[in-house]
Amino acid sequence: MRLYLGGYGHHPSGKMYSYWGNDNYRTGQNVVAPVTNKRTGRTYNTMFTIMRTSGGDGQVADNEAQRLSQSGIGIKYIHGTDVLGKLPSGKRFESKSQWAKDSEARYNSELESRIFSRGSINSNNQAMQRILGG
Repeated sequence: MRLYLGGYGHHPSGKMYSYWGNDNYRTGQNVVAPVTNKRTGRTYNTMFTIMRTSGGDGQVADNEAQRLSQSGIGIKYIHGTDVLGKLPSGKRFESKSQWAKDSEARYNSELESRIFSRGSINSNNQAMQRILGG
């Protein structure tokens, strides 16, 4: 068992987060890690890039575990290396251009659903009717 420190995404920067994991992960490796949203309490998987490792039985790991437990934070466990299989948007692409097209289509679809959602159209229609006196 080892303590892994790293960040979220492909190129993490800033704050480092702590996770427990097996001995077979290495620095720079992308793995799947659970994250809990503070506001909603919902836990979901995200990609985690390992930036530093420490033996689980060493002083560094003990100090980190004690520091976090004093704040009421438990250290979670890494869920594995199957980033494409365990993440909701995990998907393989033949080329970078195929990824760009898929990404653009998803973005446009989400944008349209926000702009043209049934609730906002109805509220806009009601507001227009009030303005026009109808």
